[in-house]
This record gives sequence, C-alpha cells and structure tokens, in this order.
Amino acid sequence: MVLDHAKARALLGGLLTEVSSETGQALTERFSGLRAVDAKVREAKMVLRDAGANALVEEMERDSDFEANSRRVRLEALANYCRTAVKFFETGALQQKKQVFKGPDLTKITQIMPDLEPIIQSRWLEAQRCQHSGAFLASVIMMGSILEALLLARCSMNPSDAYQSPVAPKDRSSGKAIALHEWSLSVLIDVSVSKAWLKTDRGGFSHALRQSRNVVHPYEQARSGANFDEATCKVCWQVLNASVDDLLASI
Repeated sequence: MVLDHAKARALLGGLLTEVSSETGQALTERFSGLRAVDAKVREAKMVLRDAGANALVEEMERDSDFEANSRRVRLEALANYCRTAVKFFETGALQQKKQVFKGPDLTKITQIMPDLEPIIQSRWLEAQRCQHSGAFLASVIMMGSILEALLLARCSMNPSDAYQSPVAPKDRSSGKAIALHEWSLSVLIDVSVSKAWLKTDRGGFSHALRQSRNVVHPYEQARSGANFDEATCKVCWQVLNASVDDLLASI
C-alpha cells in the first residue's frame, strides 16, 4: 500500500490528538498500560511506512525512549515523532519514492521480431518515469508506441490471416495488399479486432489511446486542445494492459 502524504498527515494529526494535549502534555490517563501505548506506536509506524517515511520508522526503532518503563516517556516520544512527520509532510521534505514496474512477459508476441522484447520493456519503464515526473504527454506517446509495436508483432505472427481481414488496407491503384510494416496504428487495431485478437470494446478504447498518442504532432495537439494529466495516464495504462491481456490470450 502507498499512502499519499496528505492522508498520512491527517492520520498522524489525529493520532497526535489522542496521545498529547494542546499544551504538549502526554495524555497518560487515556492508556491503561504500556501495551496500549505500544499499540499507538505500531499504528504510527504503519502510517509512516505506508507513506514511504522509512527513515523515521528506523529512527523510532533505535530510540530508547520507547523502551522506557513509563507511559509518559513513550507517549512524549511518540508525539514528537508525529509532530516531526507532520511538519515534514507539510513542507514536502519527505518525498515519496515512486516505483516503476517491469511489464508483463511479452515473449509470446515479441519472439517474431528480434530484439523487440527489451525495447518494449525499456519503454514500459520509461513511460512510468515520464508519468511520475509529470511528463504526461511523453508518457502517453510512449504507451501508444508500445501498443503499436505489439499489434504489429501480433499481425506478423499470422500475416496471412491479417492480410485476409476485410479491413486490411490495399493499394488503390494496384489493388495489392499494403505491407504490414506500413500499416497505421488505426489499421492494426481494426485488423486485430476483426481477427478477435482484440476484444471489440478494447478496440474502441485502443483507438482512444491512438488518438491521444497522435498529439506527438504539435499541430494535432494545438487542434485538439489536448492537455493530459495524471488521470489521462491512468486510463491509458488500463487500456494498454487490457489490450496486452487480449493479445496474449489470442496466441
């Protein structure tokens, strides 16, 4: 669990009112014994860990005040740590470490194209880093590129099936099929849906990701007025992950 700092600050503030008065005196009368105090200490540590403040937790575990045979001493120590944590969270001194996660095993799809797997995995991580740093446009573009590469790889696994799709593009003058590697992301999505490699509703959502990806062109961004944020990235991740599940299940 990852607890955002606003919630952590609120929880620790509430805990502080339980263990200390407004004048800073330990509210020992509220606790029947050391075990009751220790329960509050564990509660504070849990909040701090979930908020990524492991350094404070480690400091608490080294603090001999929490081993004192005194409710007052332990409560005063706990109150001090709560005040420190609240202050750090308010000022942003404790920055949460945002994690990035490796993508799913895509070798069933990417084996058709040499060296594609490490590239996809690298972009999977890069898209997360962009999102965490507030580069939402870059993150969405990266996700769109991943989807396009995987759809092309899936079509390349069964090229005859892909070319036989009723929505497969043909050259207008010659009537011959256009090579797979020249297909647009829109065509790749439609062909994959027609072959049931993507579910129909997933195809619609994939087109939404494609449209978002298209703002890689400044003119398109200006025309559409796109202004991506954290929520946009979360939706795009859901689309990408669901599409990957479909593609893997189709093999």
